[in-house]
Amino acid sequence: MNRRFYFRSTPISRLLILLGFGAAISLGACGEKLEAGSACPILCPNPDVQPRDTMVDGVAIDSTLAGFPAIGQENVLLLAARGDTLDTRVIFRFDSIGKTYPHPSAPADSFVNHVDSATLRVVLDTSTLNGVHALPSAPVTVELYDVDGPADTVAADLLPLFTPSRLLGSRTFLPDSLAKDTLFLPVSPAAVLTKIVTGARLRIGLRLVSTASTQLRIVSSSSLGATLRFKPASDTAVNVGLLSKTPADSTLLAFRSALQDYVITAKAAPSPPPNTISVGGFPARRTYLRFDLPSRIVDSSSVVRASLTLTQFPMRGSPSAQDSLAVYPFAVTAGTVVTDIARLMGFISVNSGLVTDSLRVVPADTGQRRLELVNIVRVWRNTNPDQTQRALILVVGAEGRNPAEATFFSSKAASDLRPRLQLTYVPKVTLGLP
Repeated sequence: MNRRFYFRSTPISRLLILLGFGAAISLGACGEKLEAGSACPILCPNPDVQPRDTMVDGVAIDSTLAGFPAIGQENVLLLAARGDTLDTRVIFRFDSIGKTYPHPSAPADSFVNHVDSATLRVVLDTSTLNGVHALPSAPVTVELYDVDGPADTVAADLLPLFTPSRLLGSRTFLPDSLAKDTLFLPVSPAAVLTKIVTGARLRIGLRLVSTASTQLRIVSSSSLGATLRFKPASDTAVNVGLLSKTPADSTLLAFRSALQDYVITAKAAPSPPPNTISVGGFPARRTYLRFDLPSRIVDSSSVVRASLTLTQFPMRGSPSAQDSLAVYPFAVTAGTVVTDIARLMGFISVNSGLVTDSLRVVPADTGQRRLELVNIVRVWRNTNPDQTQRALILVVGAEGRNPAEATFFSSKAASDLRPRLQLTYVPKVTLGLP
């Protein structure tokens, strides 16, 4: 008995058949070697999605400014005697010393009419810095001068006060003795007593003297600060902390506090030549670089990597010219509406934690150097150009502590010496019907 079977075609069955037929056709189309990568963009991925490299001369602005950290903002006070390359002085302000003191055997405060064993205590920063010796190689003498005068912070007005007639005391240290961190420097008791009796300010300037090029790093008032100690009686000692009463403007209280101690420069290394940018030195320099990236890459690609190529100019007159120095790039997180470069540089906090991208150079060397910008690219990729400038700021890691300086040719130099940006990008794949 023959039986016949009939299959009824449902709408779902017909749909499955059509989908299978369409898939077979599309697979065959994708197997063809077509010249146009967008011949079947929906079902076939564009084969040309390999990362591409390009070198762009895209520095729109580069500018170097000096003066970092700002006066009074130093975490470490650099007292240097580096011969012809650097000479700095450290200023401490004791603008108020009490005329009375509490005596343990007296019912009321006693007037200071005698001063004995006056010393200035300072604490050294002996942390290890790459390229900077932790301790001097030869004996050093620290000299103390009375630098109270009409001037406040101008080096040209303060430096003439470092004269023999104003010497308050001095002490010589052997290199090994400086490992104890704390220095006690003698101060003339007669000078301290005169300041107390007359109600005058005591401002002490330190100068370093040595037969070798050397420097000391003194902890500033931002973390510890100096202390004046003296005995008004044989059984009593008085400690006086730093205090600045100038500027007198009550709206500048924060700046007044910052000027409790600071550094002035008596002699600095020669300035870099024209058509260069630089970082480091003392006072330290920072460099701002803003890039004009090609729209064909920015608008239609994903930048995955960038390398900044710099041509180094030799700074053989720099302090520590033969020692290595680390250069770090910081992303500019301000929008394009902020155009004040000095303000943009002030936003950078070097001590808040350095970025991982870095370039290590020797100031006296020359040649091409490459700085990877992996973290900078991440910032650029995740933000809109109007919200975050395509810019960076170069600084040295030990800013204000290591006076070495690295210099590079700027965008105004010859074409083969200018900064260049190498971009690695992936073109965006666009989908659409053929």
